[in-house]
Amino acid sequence: MAKLREKQKEERKRRILEAARQQFRKASYRDVTIEAIAEEAGLSAMTVFNYYKSKGGLLLSLVAESDRHLVTRIDKVLDTGFDDATAAVMTFSLTIFNHAFSYLDQRIWGHVLATSILKGSSTFGHGYADLEQELVDLLAQLLLRLKQKHLVAPDCDTVIAASVIYNVHNARFIEFASDPEITRDTIDTLVRQDLRFIVKLIAPEESEGTAKLTAFQR
Repeated sequence: MAKLREKQKEERKRRILEAARQQFRKASYRDVTIEAIAEEAGLSAMTVFNYYKSKGGLLLSLVAESDRHLVTRIDKVLDTGFDDATAAVMTFSLTIFNHAFSYLDQRIWGHVLATSILKGSSTFGHGYADLEQELVDLLAQLLLRLKQKHLVAPDCDTVIAASVIYNVHNARFIEFASDPEITRDTIDTLVRQDLRFIVKLIAPEESEGTAKLTAFQR
């Protein structure tokens, strides 16, 4: 009986989150109500409140669910046998973009980011920061694997490098989420430009012989 109740509880939570996702995609955050989410989920508003307390709680739970799916995709990126650091870092960054904007739309991500900044000391703010840190940690793992393959300089602090790269990636993410006139093609071009520049800074130095050979090949 306990297992059945737990299964029913998880199913209700799944229905609420999917209803919230659909509502947030159709209307602005301000216009979406708990009552509308409850109606779409086929549940009472009180049930939605009992599980998630507020619209902000629902939004954070949606971001957390999005990130759980994203981490699965990132794990596959980490397992890819890259032989080029720039390609690896770009794949990591663009995987986040592709997933994020297929799960929630540009407008809602704009609200998520604004809320995380305005309510940084709140449960939402701390929760979002924790989710961001998990992605930074995964990027550090990727850089460490590249370092072990001599694709990143041996003296590179991969933890610091991951933080810097992610912050640059995040700046473009915020730019795209906050400006509906920016196209994906434009933002992808800018992200690739940024990441190429940074990866060059953490690449291993060429030996004199290698440098001469490269110059000859050009």
